[in-house]
Amino acid sequence: MGMKEIASVGDVAFDNSKENEPSIKTSKGKQKKRDRNETNALASRRMPKRAAACSDFKEKNLRLSEKDHLVDTKRVPIVENEIAAIGLTTGHDDPRPNRRLIDFIFHDEDGKAQPVEILEVTDLFITGVILPLEPSGDPSKGKGVRCEGFGRIETWDISGYEDGEPTIWISTELGDYDCGKPAASYKKIYGLFYEKARACIEVYKKLSKSLGGNPDIALDELIASLVRSMSGSKNFPPGASIKEFIISRGEFIYNQLIGLDITSNKKDQKFSDLPVLLTLRDECKKHMAYAQETTIPVNLSSVGSLKIGDVEKKNESEKPDSEEDEDAKLARLLQEEEEWKSMNQRKGRRQTGSNKYYIKINEDEIAIDYPLPAYYKPNNEETDEYIIFDNDMDVTDPDQLPRSMLHNWSLYNSDSRLVSLELLPMKPCDDIDVTIFGSGIVTDDDGSGFCLDADDQSSSASSEAQDVGGIPIYLSSIKEWMIEIGASMVFISIRTDMAWYRLGKPSPLYAPWYETVMKTARLTVSIITLLKEQSRVARLSFAEIIKRVAEFGKDHPAFISSNTGMVERYVVVHGQILLQQFVEYPDNTIRNCPFVTGLYDKMVTRHHTKWIVKKKIVTRRGANLNPVAKMVPVAKRKLMPATTTRLINRIWGEFYSNYSPEESKEEVVELKEEEVLEEEEESEEIVEDQEESVSVEKPDKTHKARGNRKLDCSSQDIKWEGEPLPKTSARETFYKQAKVFGDLVVVGGCVLIEADESVELPPMYFVEYMFEKSGGKKMVHGRLMLRGSQTVLGIAANEREVFLTENCLDFELGDVKQSVQIEFRQVPWGYQQRKDNAINDKIDQTNAEERKCKGLPLEYYCKSYYQPDKGAFICLPKDTMGSGTGVCFACKTKEAEKEQKSLKVNSSKTCFVYEGAEFNVEDFFYVAPRYFAEDEKDSETFKSSRNVGLKPYVICQLLEIVMPKASRKVDPESVKIKVRRYFRPEDISAEKAYRSDIREVYFSEQIQSLAVAAVQGKCQVRRKNDLSSVNYPAVYEHVFFCEHLYDPVSGAIKQLPSNVRLNSMVDESMSRRKKGKAIETEDDEPVKQKDESSKKRLATLDIFAGCGGLSEGLEKSGVSQTKWAIEYEEPAGEAFKLNHPEASVFINNCNVILSAIMSACGDEADCLTTPEASEEAKKLDEKEINALPRPGQVDFINGGPPCQGFSGMNRFNKSAWSKVQCEMILAFLSFADYFRPKYFLLENVRNFVSFNKGQTFRLTLASLLEMGYQVRFGILEAGACGVSQSRKRAFIWAASPEETLPDWPEPMHVFAGPELKVTLDSNTQYAAVRSTATGAPFRSITVRDSIGDLPAVENGASLATMEYKNEPISWFQKMIRGDMVALTDHISKEMNELNVIRCQRIPKRPGADWRELPDEKVKLSTGQMVDLVPWCLPNTAERHNQWKGLFGRLDWEGNFPTSITDPQPMGKVGMCFHPDQDRIVTVRECARSQGFPDSYKFAGNIQHRHRQIGNAVPPPLAFALGRKLKEAVEKKC
Repeated sequence: MGMKEIASVGDVAFDNSKENEPSIKTSKGKQKKRDRNETNALASRRMPKRAAACSDFKEKNLRLSEKDHLVDTKRVPIVENEIAAIGLTTGHDDPRPNRRLIDFIFHDEDGKAQPVEILEVTDLFITGVILPLEPSGDPSKGKGVRCEGFGRIETWDISGYEDGEPTIWISTELGDYDCGKPAASYKKIYGLFYEKARACIEVYKKLSKSLGGNPDIALDELIASLVRSMSGSKNFPPGASIKEFIISRGEFIYNQLIGLDITSNKKDQKFSDLPVLLTLRDECKKHMAYAQETTIPVNLSSVGSLKIGDVEKKNESEKPDSEEDEDAKLARLLQEEEEWKSMNQRKGRRQTGSNKYYIKINEDEIAIDYPLPAYYKPNNEETDEYIIFDNDMDVTDPDQLPRSMLHNWSLYNSDSRLVSLELLPMKPCDDIDVTIFGSGIVTDDDGSGFCLDADDQSSSASSEAQDVGGIPIYLSSIKEWMIEIGASMVFISIRTDMAWYRLGKPSPLYAPWYETVMKTARLTVSIITLLKEQSRVARLSFAEIIKRVAEFGKDHPAFISSNTGMVERYVVVHGQILLQQFVEYPDNTIRNCPFVTGLYDKMVTRHHTKWIVKKKIVTRRGANLNPVAKMVPVAKRKLMPATTTRLINRIWGEFYSNYSPEESKEEVVELKEEEVLEEEEESEEIVEDQEESVSVEKPDKTHKARGNRKLDCSSQDIKWEGEPLPKTSARETFYKQAKVFGDLVVVGGCVLIEADESVELPPMYFVEYMFEKSGGKKMVHGRLMLRGSQTVLGIAANEREVFLTENCLDFELGDVKQSVQIEFRQVPWGYQQRKDNAINDKIDQTNAEERKCKGLPLEYYCKSYYQPDKGAFICLPKDTMGSGTGVCFACKTKEAEKEQKSLKVNSSKTCFVYEGAEFNVEDFFYVAPRYFAEDEKDSETFKSSRNVGLKPYVICQLLEIVMPKASRKVDPESVKIKVRRYFRPEDISAEKAYRSDIREVYFSEQIQSLAVAAVQGKCQVRRKNDLSSVNYPAVYEHVFFCEHLYDPVSGAIKQLPSNVRLNSMVDESMSRRKKGKAIETEDDEPVKQKDESSKKRLATLDIFAGCGGLSEGLEKSGVSQTKWAIEYEEPAGEAFKLNHPEASVFINNCNVILSAIMSACGDEADCLTTPEASEEAKKLDEKEINALPRPGQVDFINGGPPCQGFSGMNRFNKSAWSKVQCEMILAFLSFADYFRPKYFLLENVRNFVSFNKGQTFRLTLASLLEMGYQVRFGILEAGACGVSQSRKRAFIWAASPEETLPDWPEPMHVFAGPELKVTLDSNTQYAAVRSTATGAPFRSITVRDSIGDLPAVENGASLATMEYKNEPISWFQKMIRGDMVALTDHISKEMNELNVIRCQRIPKRPGADWRELPDEKVKLSTGQMVDLVPWCLPNTAERHNQWKGLFGRLDWEGNFPTSITDPQPMGKVGMCFHPDQDRIVTVRECARSQGFPDSYKFAGNIQHRHRQIGNAVPPPLAFALGRKLKEAVEKKC
């Protein structure tokens, strides 16, 4: 990298543009020019410390460890001074030397390592290895040299903004240095500054338009994206708040980015003007002000003995302002450094202490405190932990393991003998000689714990073991356990290599073994209480504490004995429990009191075994050696595979035989001591961030072609074959064939071209045409062909399949490496062709295998056109490929798209065409809300579930077009338009918005001038009487109504003047209705239309139908008619029947149904099923068999394979049943393969794209493509389709090659959240729809819009039907009610007494959750005193984002969180309390959050109904998808 490269946009470190005078951006953010004479006047520079440092540097103690001299092992020469080092290394020396610096340390004149920013207040010098900036051809100057104590460092700077990776430069008087890898001991100090630099780069990427950023992004969205992009850094320890890091460095980021404005183009938006940066800076200032108010002065030993608090205590009048600034700056830097150090010290810290050794308790010594031996008897229904927590995520960090609760549990050894938990270490240790297993019932965590004050050790919130539900489980060996004590509550957790389990109530058999642990826990609390009551803790020795414990009465919960000897024995032999609690106690005086040291000494003198605590904890999955595994019948653990066709079985089977999970996972092996040290050092490295969406193999980059052979070639080596084509261009002559080094290249064929050596696979191009330029240069115009592994398919692709793309370029004929054979296939379509296609595929595979065995090159084939920017694989445009006449379809498409985006204005200036739409004077259109940002009034601060700052488009009317001066270019920015603004109800007030139709707007006299670029699309404004119905289609028509005039100055609303011109009516039927004509036919006509449209609807099969949310929306769109539905759960199937009586509903396993259908059609040979499914299929009666669909009858298959295995919402997502359901994707695809419908739609949770490392997603795409389908994939947000809920779902469209592939619906409502992108490769991301951060046609639907009209009910309300009691108010309420006169399913889950009390104490305000609960005890009706705050929450909050939202209230002006199958305050989505009422949301409220109409019926008990709603696709989202499907169907017609 040379000087010129650095001086790019954003890289303002050096500027050579003005007479070779280097302009340096100082660390203070200002620009100063180095004086030419300055180098000759060293005395004028402030150098005393520097001179001193250099003169006697070697005599000073640098405190540099051997680790720092990593390069010394390679015998790097050492030089005396910087001038010699520069001379011995080659580089760019014009006008100043540029070098690279590695293995470096920045230090003060005493040799003490310091952060680079400290140079603002003190001098810094460098010790490190100097290397050439770029590789050199001169070996003598290509090696590095070490120089110690050179400098002083004058400035630092950050570059690399355009490259996306931070490069840090430091400058001395003599040269400029690119900082590479620091010395090992300096990494932690340097890591802070590097992360600050990386934050600047990441912010630049998010805001810069040139890099695809959005300068109008909101601060919340910016920080969220930064947290995602920076979360991969090893500099940040687990649990560290990246968000807090970004905010606290906001001013630093702001100052760096505004410095880039100096070199930016005039047209570019200045960073100093961006609201998001200004807000970030202000938030930083607030953060710093708060920190200064709350921070207790601490001694920062890093620089002298300066204390932060001392800065404020200095006499300000005794020093000038500049020194005050330096002191404050120093204090800030030291505080940053101290916080960073403490954060890194917590890296890897375990909850259970950090001693080097762990003292093991001998079983013989504690045996007296436990009952006589007993043995565990397993339950035949117990499931292997490995099946339930089949973790495919390669989790090696114990803190990242899943967490659940274990009830009715027992612990035992390999002989099934019950043993004490105390025998296990409370932290992972080496050489453990005891193995303990466990069994119990696993459930979600309900927040319960054990009350230390209760005699029966009852759980504060959990019920009896037999009532908890869950799944019986047997655990692998337990590795560690922890105990968390808070006030009167205790929580005990155990860890295996698969999961963490918080222990609920033990089994009755094991309860006596648990009592001793609980007794010791009570003793710990009592001793800590004794110590806290003392004014001088140091006065209480170990013996004194023992004496006081012996004085406890028998009714004391911690009574041991009145004999001090027996008390001492008990305390010492159970000392590990006590010690670990003291290690974690926050009070340092108690943590290090004489009692603790005395207890430790006593334990050591008893000669207890010492275990070495592991430095690095790694989970290792081996065989589950639990003895229960041998006792449970095999049949109980057997899983039922899915029924599949042979094609699906082959695709998935071949993949997993070639890429088994064991091979794809990183090996986890036992690490030797040296390896552990090496890993710890590597973990401190500065690494680049990684995207977290869909992990796909990194494709080979296509580099510029290079013709190695052209240098030695002659005209005979590269020549045309045949006659040229007729002239179509004066400058170019076209040919059909050419010979390149004897290899025939033809138009319509494919070639490999020469590429850089770094590219493993040479780029492949389809030859569109070949031509010779007027100068004689022979050229090829080709379109890039991607191998399957280079697409989103990754390793799931067939190695022989390639894909045509729209990327095209011209390259020289001499760049061709060789021709390559590619067969362009068009597979015969239809279910009738399946067998013939299968035979042909088998022959093709056999031929390919034979060629492979013979060592012959691969024969490629191509069936699809890949459009990564649209997330699609479509049919090959064969008619437009390889014309050879200079016409390229891809080029024409790009030109057409460019032309469509261009602006055209007619000569009369009454009309313009922009983005493909025509706008005439008096037309209405949308304008992005940022162009009217001056009236922002939003001052809300709560944002967790509220769409703060998001506003819909502003509706304007075109009044006049103003052209620029003749000298200026006509473009969307230069052409101005005068518009009239129409206001919305939400512009007036939230209450007005709630009570108004969402389509209503207000005329105003506000006229504004805007650029055409502000226009976002057309709409219409009519009179209210001209509108269509209130149902779903209304919002998609982009039609609004206006009846009133609004004055924004006075706030007055008046009747609309009659002379105001709005859009005219376009529907004749509307005109007749307005005039009162044809009244008799109004009711008859829709019915007639429905009958006619139903004939045109797609005959649909809904698989995994649930209660029918997907079918409901699709049918309302008018595109489909669900004739068949398959659902396994009976209550959900009954609900589907209630709402879709015309459909044949099969309440059965889809494996059974598919097996029955294929058997009935005589296709058993193609059906791979299980004996169980086959037997169940034979049990179906003749009526059911006849009702089953047959191939040729089904036009459309849709459904969502059960998402519990994929869903991030399901905390318990690895059960045995979930594992079977995860395989249901195979059965679902087999339905598509067997029926070959025209259209196919797969719906699933967002995690579907990343589940199993993305392989399930890739294989699904590969399967559909293999069948011959066109495919489109993407992620959608239901909130943008008109529901008050954040619900992100993954979808895959498939269409037969004879049909049009549907597109994605446009977002109609603003809704918070970033663009939902799928990462295709290292450089490409794809979003199905744009973010609504810049606006959408309508505002978001709020909680009040959804449920504000429903009557109040109590906790546990169970009345199935009731009156509404209130009229609907909002547009949404009117739409969702329809013509219902009675309200159903307004029933609420009943909470236990403690949770009701907690709910009552949660404030009724936005954002209130468990953190608002007072830290106090409450008395239950049983007389038991329990803690109001669930103690598991504060004790684990740091690891779980403060458990935000648990026991949370909904916000009237916000939205619902993702609807789940079982709303509970301690669930993953704990925000389930009504905004005003003390209860969990009702079934009907949840249904409305999903967009189900009030007429929709659910079945089963309350749990079943919640489950049906939580698993459903929101009908409004399904409706939006149906509209796009209908467009595709009609487009073909």
